[in-house]
Amino acid sequence: MKKPIVLSGGGARGFAHVGALKALKEQGYEPSAIAGVSAGALVGAFIAGGMDPDGVRALFIDQIKLSKMLRWNFLKQGLFTMDQLGSFMQKNLPFTHFEQLPIPFKVSVTDFNTGTQTVFETGPIIPAVLASCSIPAIFPPFVIGEGVYVDGGLADNMPINLFSAVLEDVIAIHVNPMPPHNTKDSLARIIDRAWHLSTRAGILQSAQKVHLFIEPPELGTYGMFDANKLPEIYQCGYDFTQEFLRSKISKS
Repeated sequence: MKKPIVLSGGGARGFAHVGALKALKEQGYEPSAIAGVSAGALVGAFIAGGMDPDGVRALFIDQIKLSKMLRWNFLKQGLFTMDQLGSFMQKNLPFTHFEQLPIPFKVSVTDFNTGTQTVFETGPIIPAVLASCSIPAIFPPFVIGEGVYVDGGLADNMPINLFSAVLEDVIAIHVNPMPPHNTKDSLARIIDRAWHLSTRAGILQSAQKVHLFIEPPELGTYGMFDANKLPEIYQCGYDFTQEFLRSKISKS
């Protein structure tokens, strides 16, 4: 079964997309097209490029080391540069332009001048993905052509609207569940929560119209910057989606 798949942002939690896609594949679901934002755009680029979830898992766990990916930017519009992530994609992504991809792919970014959503689906892939991952203040705004762009999650962290004509077929994977607030949460967890609270109501409303909305609740125990926990985050996405699909099948 081929379905359009939407992958949300979520920082390190975005690695749960890979586990969820693995479970979907085991039940016969394949992407007819992919739309991604931020971490979802990063995962989506490799899946759209023809790599299967097992390949993406191995690639990221073997090669993604946060300490090596983050290079100090000397406070030049952001704490860190995106140079290393760009080099990683250039080395491992077999295609350079959207038009070459085996699976149609859309990347949602935020226009830093207007605050509105911009969608890239033609031209170079890597700049669009890096722009979609550029969390303001953490990374500098990303310039593409005459535009300046930042993390796509600011405008829409679950860009279901990119498949508005076929909403009833969409599989949406959202990796930002909202567990009860803990008064002992760290500053990073509070910022994480505030970031995703601003878009949650709209996401839940959109999710009512799709074919499947997958949101592993256990991901609430992981933060956006828990890149040292990718195997656990992957497993969380896989285990929940596997059980979710089994439940759907047993009820049908």
